Amino acid sequence: MTEHTTTATRPTMEDSRLRTYGAACAASGVLGVIAGLLTPVLYDSAVPSNQWSYPLSTTTQWVLSLGLAIMHVLSAMGFLGVLRARPYGEHRAAAATLRIAVAGFAILSIAELLSGAIGAQDVDSVSATWVGTLFGVASLMTALGGLVAGTVIVRTNRWTGTGAWMVLASGVVMLVLVTPANVTGNLAFRTVALTLWSLTFVPLGRTLTRSRVG
Repeated sequence: MTEHTTTATRPTMEDSRLRTYGAACAASGVLGVIAGLLTPVLYDSAVPSNQWSYPLSTTTQWVLSLGLAIMHVLSAMGFLGVLRARPYGEHRAAAATLRIAVAGFAILSIAELLSGAIGAQDVDSVSATWVGTLFGVASLMTALGGLVAGTVIVRTNRWTGTGAWMVLASGVVMLVLVTPANVTGNLAFRTVALTLWSLTFVPLGRTLTRSRVG
């Protein structure tokens, strides 16, 4: 009797965990949109352009970096949810690159915290160079997972609706908009890129909350 109960309730417990991942994913998108829209508002003209935190004060940079670090952790949970839901079927490359993307989100979170710590340093400092490199590598890792796994998910057709495209969209936006925006440092470009990238996680999260474990 006990064994039968455990077997029967297991799918429900697994699906509940998947809903948690989906909620975290959607929350990451909302948090990212808020961060993107707030950045121009928090612009500080007193900050020199060669300072790492530019155009934000070091204190504001710390707060924003902390928020973005949390966002990346929540995004990682979303991609872990995709791994659990398995909308890509048995495609090993999709599973492998999704794991690479999860690691990329974790590194992005660390890079954000380091970014807040070096806010007062010059953009040409050794620390800034290392942090910038960390951002670049982590961004490419998340883009790889989004592009490869996202393409497989769309082709497999296990998911339908907008959410089925969002893993792929996150990779495309990261590669085409977010990475170039971070390289240029242009405030408007970075704001638009971060906002659009973040928006991909909201429908993805909603799709995860309605999915079952694959």
